[in-house]
Amino acid sequence: MTLLLDGHKVQGKNLKVTANLRIESGDMSGQTSNTDKAHKGFKPKTLTVSLMIPFVDRTQMTDLMRLAESTAGGGQLHLYRVVNDTAAAFGVRQVEFSEGISAREDDSLRAWLVQFTLSERESNPEKVEGRRAGNKVNAQGGPGSAVGEGGDGSGSGGGSTGDPALSGFEKVLGRVDKWLGGSEQS
Repeated sequence: MTLLLDGHKVQGKNLKVTANLRIESGDMSGQTSNTDKAHKGFKPKTLTVSLMIPFVDRTQMTDLMRLAESTAGGGQLHLYRVVNDTAAAFGVRQVEFSEGISAREDDSLRAWLVQFTLSERESNPEKVEGRRAGNKVNAQGGPGSAVGEGGDGSGSGGGSTGDPALSGFEKVLGRVDKWLGGSEQS
């Protein structure tokens, strides 16, 4: 099995990649014994990688640490293109290091047992969710008139029986405003 991050091969022996997709759900039973659950979406897929690096191959450990500590502009973690059969099967294309990296000395072998987690970024579901149109907000109304409108006797010019008439020029300006704002239907 091979693991490439931006074309850099992760060196080591006995490389194992475990893919995970967490599906969030919430309990809807309240105080009852109902088993209904609310689907709350898919969380980013993760790849847990474990491998062994012999002590004599210290440069492999140094290279792996350099990849894990790499940052992009603004101090953000570096985003890697991943090449691996398990990652491809799960549809994971871009990852970043997450949840740390650990290396412990093996009891019998002169080697480190290394484990780290790569978390998916910019997945297809994430892109689709970003493009999805937001829910339209409907204005709520109630009986009576809006605050500041009509019938207070102060001569403010507002009537309580409807909207004041707009001049022809004001109507044209209103249409242009709606067109520029993108709120007018075609």
